[in-house]
Amino acid sequence: MISKKHCLFCTELVAAERDGEYVTYYGCMCAPQGNYRLKIDAYSAIAAFPHEYKRRLLPILSAHVRELDEQGERATLTLEQAEAIMSAPEVPMTADQKERRLLRYVYQKSEAPGDPVNLHPLSRSYNVAYASNLQELVYLIEKARDAGWLLREGAVLRLTDEGWAEAAAVSGGERRKECCVLPGSEDMYAMWIADVPAGLEQCGYRPRLQQPEKLRRMEDGTSAAIVSCKLFIVDISDAGPETYYAAGFAASAGVPVLWTIHSAVAERHADLSQWLRPMPWDNTAQLIERLRERIS
Repeated sequence: MISKKHCLFCTELVAAERDGEYVTYYGCMCAPQGNYRLKIDAYSAIAAFPHEYKRRLLPILSAHVRELDEQGERATLTLEQAEAIMSAPEVPMTADQKERRLLRYVYQKSEAPGDPVNLHPLSRSYNVAYASNLQELVYLIEKARDAGWLLREGAVLRLTDEGWAEAAAVSGGERRKECCVLPGSEDMYAMWIADVPAGLEQCGYRPRLQQPEKLRRMEDGTSAAIVSCKLFIVDISDAGPETYYAAGFAASAGVPVLWTIHSAVAERHADLSQWLRPMPWDNTAQLIERLRERIS
């Protein structure tokens, strides 16, 4: 049952759904384009931590969830995992480390120096740099601007030529294009989540799997996530109307749409196949290989 509940990490009041021992939180600033799951006993345990410890821990957890969300992954956290993240060596702690994380974020969202990256509203975006609050994010932006790496117009950030080079060095030169992937049903989503994103990453894309349930709600950020993609992969094996709506929305925004279908149901959808010409597949390994061939 869907209810309203405050996210423990960012305090936003959002839709929440009980799922066994977990609660799923939808569309808060930790996962603006998706959702994350937190074990129920972890919520109460973390809430009972001393204030000073929570002041340091909660922004880090929010940033961790956001980072996975930006990569099209859903975070699932227990108490043990949450505390392990706090001490993970890859978590940026100093201002310089957070500044580099900000540069890397803008770099991943850009195609070239000068491309605009809109963080509006900034009040919902400070966790992209692991900042603890809006004030710290503004400080990091100004710090990067003073270094000659960023240009800022309100909430819009652009990398300068020098900033592009610095961000490329920070990111190891790795910059993948956004790719939205829409399995047409929850069962298909569960089948694809383990293998398909990793396969697409090898093609130079940063895949973001969209859940059909989320499309039915058309939560905040869903439309923006669709139109920002460079490729939209849609499976129609067991798709509902929301799938075709999302694909049409992407196509109208000029996003290339690549259709797929499981071979077992291809004959059942023969009428659609004449129009969409979906790529048939038998298993995820074959699907990944055929996607690679088509994309390349």
